[in-house]
Amino acid sequence: MVRPFRATSPLPGGFVARSILVVVAVVVVQLLASVAFYQAIDRQTLREDHARRIAEFLVVGDRVSRLETDLSQIMTSRYLEASIADQKPAWPRTREENAEAIEGYVRQWEPSLAQRPMRLWGETGPGGRRYLAGAMALEDGRWLTFRSKDFPRSWPIALRAVAMTLAFALACLVLGAVALRQLGAPLRRLAEAARQFGKGPPVLVKPEGPPELADLSHAFNDMQGRITGLIEDEARAMEALSHDLRTPLSRLKLASDLIGPKDVRGLVSDNVDELEEMLRSLSAWLRAQHQPSTAEETDLAALMRDVLARWPETAAYEGPDSLMAVTHRGPLEQALVQLIDNAVRHGGNAVVRLEATEDGPLITVLDNGPGLSSESLARVYEPFFRGDPARARDTAGFGLGIPTADRLLRRFGGTLSISNREAGGLEAKLRPPSG
Repeated sequence: MVRPFRATSPLPGGFVARSILVVVAVVVVQLLASVAFYQAIDRQTLREDHARRIAEFLVVGDRVSRLETDLSQIMTSRYLEASIADQKPAWPRTREENAEAIEGYVRQWEPSLAQRPMRLWGETGPGGRRYLAGAMALEDGRWLTFRSKDFPRSWPIALRAVAMTLAFALACLVLGAVALRQLGAPLRRLAEAARQFGKGPPVLVKPEGPPELADLSHAFNDMQGRITGLIEDEARAMEALSHDLRTPLSRLKLASDLIGPKDVRGLVSDNVDELEEMLRSLSAWLRAQHQPSTAEETDLAALMRDVLARWPETAAYEGPDSLMAVTHRGPLEQALVQLIDNAVRHGGNAVVRLEATEDGPLITVLDNGPGLSSESLARVYEPFFRGDPARARDTAGFGLGIPTADRLLRRFGGTLSISNREAGGLEAKLRPPSG
C-alpha cells in the first residue's frame, strides 16, 4: 500500500499563521534594533547636554570665584549644589564611563578648561537616584566642587521612542495580519474545493487574489474539468460495453433452453443470470459517477414505502406517515434500493426507520445479519469488496451495493455511515442529499 507523502514543517499552523509568525519575528528584531539605536542616541545626547551645562557652569564658576562673593550662594540652584574647597576633594579611584565621557566633552568644547585639573564621577543617592559630582582646580589653588541633584538616566527618552515604535509596529502587525488573512482566503477556498473534489459534482473555484493565485484557481478548474471528463468518458464506455454484453447473454439464455441434459441447462441458465445481475450492478455503479439530478420537494415517507414495496415480506418501515424535505429523489431512491437489497441479502430481512432530527431527516437501515469484522468494516465502501475473504460464489452480491449507495449520496451532498449493531447485524445511517 502506497502511503501518501506529507511534507512536514517546524512551524505550526497554516500558511497565514506561519506568515504572521515571520512578520512578528521581523518586527521583534526591528524593535530590538530600534531600542539599541535609541538608547545609543539618547545616551550620546544626554552626555552632550550635560557637558554643555557643566562647561558653562565651570566657566562661570571660575570667573565668579575671583570676586569677593559667596560662590556657593550664587551658583547653587534647585538642581545643582556648588561650593569652594581649599583642598583637593576625594573622588573614586575607578572611572565611570558616563562621567568620563562628559568630562571629555567639557574639555573639548571649552579650550580654556582643557588643561585644568578636573574630575567627574557618578554617585548614588537616596532612593537609588543617580547624581553627577565633580571638581575642578581654580587658578588660586582652591577647588570648585559641584554635585547635581538629579542626573537623569537615558531610559526616559529612549522609552518614549521605543513606546512609539512599538505602537507603530503593532499597528503594522495588525494590518499585516489582516492583509495576509485576506490573501490566504483564496488558498483556503481552493484547499476546500480540492478536499471536496470527487465527493460530489465539481465546484468551480472563483479566480481571485493576486495574479499567481488567480492563475492557480484557473489551473485547478481546468484540472477538475479534465479529470471529470476522463472519469465520465470511462464510465460511459464501460456502461455501454456492459449494455452491449446483455445481447449475447440474452441469446445464450435462449439457447440454454435447447440444451438436452437438465443439470447442464440449469448450470448455464444460472451463470447467465449471474452475469446479467453483475452487469446490472456494474451499470448502476458506473452510472452513479455521472448521473445528473435536480433537488425537489419530496415526501420521504411515501418514497420509502414505494421502495419497500419491492420486499413486501422481508422489509418493514418505521416512521411518520409523512415527512417533507427538499432532496435529490432519484439518487436517494437508488441508494435506498441498494442498501435495503444488501440488508435483505445478508440479513434475511430489513427494518427501515425514518426520523426528523435537529440536523435534518435521518434514515436508518437495520438488518439481523452476522455483521462485519473491524477490518471488513473499514473496507466496506470499496467497490467489489465482500466480507467473505474467499469471495465464494455461493455468497450473494458483487460488492457494489454499499459503494454505489455511498457514491450516489456523496455526489449530491448526502452522507452514509455503516456500523455494527450491538444486537448483531449492520446499521446503515444516511442523510438524504439536500437541495
